Amino acid sequence: MIMRIPPGRRPASLLVAAIAASLGAMPSAGAGEIADKAALAETLVGRGYGEAALAAFDKATAAFWAALPLQFRVIAFADSISAYGNYVARPDSTFRTGDTVRLYFEPVGYAFGSDGDGIRAAISIDVEIRSPSGLIFGSADDFVRLAWKGRTPMYEVHASVAMPLPANLKPGPYLLLLTLRDQGSPKTVDVTLPFTIAE
Repeated sequence: MIMRIPPGRRPASLLVAAIAASLGAMPSAGAGEIADKAALAETLVGRGYGEAALAAFDKATAAFWAALPLQFRVIAFADSISAYGNYVARPDSTFRTGDTVRLYFEPVGYAFGSDGDGIRAAISIDVEIRSPSGLIFGSADDFVRLAWKGRTPMYEVHASVAMPLPANLKPGPYLLLLTLRDQGSPKTVDVTLPFTIAE
């Protein structure tokens, strides 16, 4: 069967469905949604339907992202941060009382919401500093709220958070506990970063 598509753009979802049907590439009922969409994208690109393949791949990506828990690609103490993927990781996690801790991280799995004619994602962060035995030296709910806006869903974002260490920390080991809460879904993630205050 030869399918002729007239000049001009059709809605991507209609284009994908029409081409997939002509190729006999409609997803099987037994496969998972993410695998179905990815397989369709692979079939379409293999047959030379680039635009439709990209639209199908975007749907596979969106389904995969929605299924992910909130988590990190990267989280690290950093000396400097310039842009996404462009940061200098701190060589160790040793600080002095009164230092400012800088964190670089790349979250994944957050939800997207509409924001006028664009897309928005937002995360809030709770912080706590405690000793390994559980003694709390400082904490703050909603220490910072981060937000990203764009015309389309943003799957590669980064954030940096700077926090001064409490002046009452004596030399020794400590734990920095972070709780990230997605503002567009019930997803949360906790992470514990050990650090040391030097003599």
